[in-house]
Amino acid sequence: MITQERREDREEIHSKEGARAEERDHRLELKASHLLRPTLSIIRLPLVFPAAGSSFDSNTLHTHINGTISAAEYTVYVSAIMADGSRRNVTQLLLVSSPDPPTLDSVETTEHEATISYFPPQGNEISYHLEYYPEGHQEYANVVETKASLVRLRGLDSGTTFRLRIKSIYKGGAANYDYSSSEASFSVRTLPPNFDLDTTTEPAYYEYSKEIIDEESTSVGPAPSTAPPAFLLTTTKDFLPTTFTVTFTAPSSTTTSTSTTTSTTTAPTTPSTTTQPKMRPQEVDSGDYGSVNGGETSKGLATLDEMTQEYGEPAEIAIIDEKDMLRLSWDAPEGAPPKSFSIATSDEFALIKLFPEHTLDLRVFCMLAGSLSKTWWARRVADLSKPKPVEGLKVAWTETDEFYVARINVTWKWPTFHDFELYKVVVTYGLNKDSMKEIEVTSKESQVLLDKLEAAHNYKIAAKNVSTELSLSSKAVEIEQTTPPLISSTVYPGQISSTSININFGESDPEQGRFDHYLLTFSGNNKNISKKVDMNQEKSFTFTKLIPGKTYNFAVYTVYKGVRSRPVTADITTYPLKVNQLYPVVGRDYVVLYWDIENFADADCRFRLSYNADDVPTVSVELKGASRHRFTGLQAEVYYTFTITVIMGTGPASAESESEMVTVAIPKGRLAPVIERQGTRELVVHFDNDHSVFSELNGAADNFAVIVSDDVSLNDDNYELKSWFEVKDEEEWGSYRASPSDWNPFSGQHNARKAAFTVGTDDCLKRNLDEPFCNGILRANVDYRVKIRMYTDTKVAMESDWGVIEGAAADGEEEEEEANERRFPCHMYLNGCPRKSGPQSSNFNFFLSSSALLLLLLISLF
Repeated sequence: MITQERREDREEIHSKEGARAEERDHRLELKASHLLRPTLSIIRLPLVFPAAGSSFDSNTLHTHINGTISAAEYTVYVSAIMADGSRRNVTQLLLVSSPDPPTLDSVETTEHEATISYFPPQGNEISYHLEYYPEGHQEYANVVETKASLVRLRGLDSGTTFRLRIKSIYKGGAANYDYSSSEASFSVRTLPPNFDLDTTTEPAYYEYSKEIIDEESTSVGPAPSTAPPAFLLTTTKDFLPTTFTVTFTAPSSTTTSTSTTTSTTTAPTTPSTTTQPKMRPQEVDSGDYGSVNGGETSKGLATLDEMTQEYGEPAEIAIIDEKDMLRLSWDAPEGAPPKSFSIATSDEFALIKLFPEHTLDLRVFCMLAGSLSKTWWARRVADLSKPKPVEGLKVAWTETDEFYVARINVTWKWPTFHDFELYKVVVTYGLNKDSMKEIEVTSKESQVLLDKLEAAHNYKIAAKNVSTELSLSSKAVEIEQTTPPLISSTVYPGQISSTSININFGESDPEQGRFDHYLLTFSGNNKNISKKVDMNQEKSFTFTKLIPGKTYNFAVYTVYKGVRSRPVTADITTYPLKVNQLYPVVGRDYVVLYWDIENFADADCRFRLSYNADDVPTVSVELKGASRHRFTGLQAEVYYTFTITVIMGTGPASAESESEMVTVAIPKGRLAPVIERQGTRELVVHFDNDHSVFSELNGAADNFAVIVSDDVSLNDDNYELKSWFEVKDEEEWGSYRASPSDWNPFSGQHNARKAAFTVGTDDCLKRNLDEPFCNGILRANVDYRVKIRMYTDTKVAMESDWGVIEGAAADGEEEEEEANERRFPCHMYLNGCPRKSGPQSSNFNFFLSSSALLLLLLISLF
């Protein structure tokens, strides 16, 4: 009971606010059961009139309740307030508000048919009552009950006008509300016989028929223009002047009905984005303390900007659903005014009914002395619609490892505008419904690993988007995946050659894990081969026509229902070909080896070079990307055997070719040619036939090469030398051969000990294919180096040291060169070029002159 002291305090508050009149004996309490639980005693619904908790005088016997939500259930409590302030329950009624009528979308008519489409009204569990009859003949009316929003009527009379009434029915119909506000009626007319739709401009009238197509086709219509109702909840505890106020709006709800009560005006409808005007206060005659808000109306919700400007930034509101109710809870700050609630609890929460597919704007205020306190408020926009399902759910990969543990990696795409704080993805998986497990994904990772699964089993996987606060969830997206089978085989090679590989693999124990067959794959440069192998088939295969030195990949799988196991692999390299050329160049205490290799597979290629001799330890090196190597520090008059092996492939898959060997003797002598400058563009080279340098132990002399270089650091004097044509246009020439390829000054002259060669005497106008080398003219005033190399008939080359000459010419040589600078080609002269072209004797010049004179005499005779 309320004491007299508290009643006087409350009346004083009412007088200060000027918001209510004297309270009366009778009071009507209206409770929206779909919004609030019975624990809440005072509810303010700004658009429902009269408001919950309104008081009336003792002579009032009825009232009209306006502004309710369509298709909703309400519980109305009527209690009497006695003279001593106590209350007695008079009656309790369960009322159902009528649904809105459907909105017509379109109608298509023919001579005997009509297709009607209409938008469903707001609310759930809505069906439709259709009544139709020819105009003026209601006695022929037909009635149809359906839940479809798209109806096709057939068998209609042509050219006939029909009357149609469509009523919205909530939960199959209720006896305590009428259909007047839920009915839509109109007239339609079928087309006349033989009506041509292509030539007429007369619109087709809306029609329907007795023949109903029970195909439920839902169409979404435009949002109603009527503003959503705002609900204000005020709660008090111990009747203290301080209260918490909860407000919420249902934007997708509509309020359309308006009527009057015995003593008040209608409740206005105002958009939620503007401030609603206050309704006229209701007069209360009762002297009892009554309700805090009895008979008082409130204005609508202010805009968010207005609220923030006046009250500051809002705090957070947590929500959680409890069956068909919604729990709202918040944390009031320290130092806030004393807390008191009108609900029978001391917790900071409230219960309202859950509105599926609605968006609620929730605001909580702290009230002091009947007015809103600006010290604190909270706000939350709660979306109660079903979350959007995930997209693109698929299995990224699946495997069964060598420990026989299977796993599946599942990926998806997050819904657009996904809020990771309010929603999560729940992935369920299992072999059947009784063994399903769940994994929650709250991070931004769009994948999850399902681990510790059984091999060769079919798993059902589902993912749905779930609210982290409520029991709302999207439609589950489901897939199935079979885990890979087990494999215990081993893969090993048999016989290998440069063009073939024999591959073998062992059996996998079927008792350890089931599978259907084996699969052997072979991958190379140009093709990949997959071969199905039955469980009892021979497991040895030979692959031929392969590339030498190429690494091939072999893999064996077990297959179960089209799903492969992990691969058991082997990388095998065919034997590479040995080097096709190995040429040594022997000098004083060194040997330079030159080689060539055909790498058809463009594989990783390495070379192992080694040498040994009597009483000399073996020396070995491994090279990559080289075609020459120099061994130094060798002993004179010792036979050395050099070996080279080609290695292709990497790691365990590497393979070696056959070895190529060559044996040479190291000479003991030392020789450097003597060089003289003849003018500015020619050099005369003198050298001896020294057998201690050009040893016959490595073979008989085949030819001698005069090697000229302007930069020995280029290191380009290979076994096969460049010609003058290849270097003449370069800024630095490097090494080239000036002497002909068959030049041997000591052939046929066993007693000859010395030889000479003049470098730079030929004009080299044309390149001769039979003779690649040419003794072309040198550049003036350039430092040159010259060495002599002897090629033997056993493909061994022996060479002297470098001889050096400075670039400046001797005195008098430059004037002689200038005098002969402008000359014709040598073939234009009767006696050849008017200068020495080599170490030629006078007898040889006389022979040329005599031959030319004889030729002239023969010409004159003819």
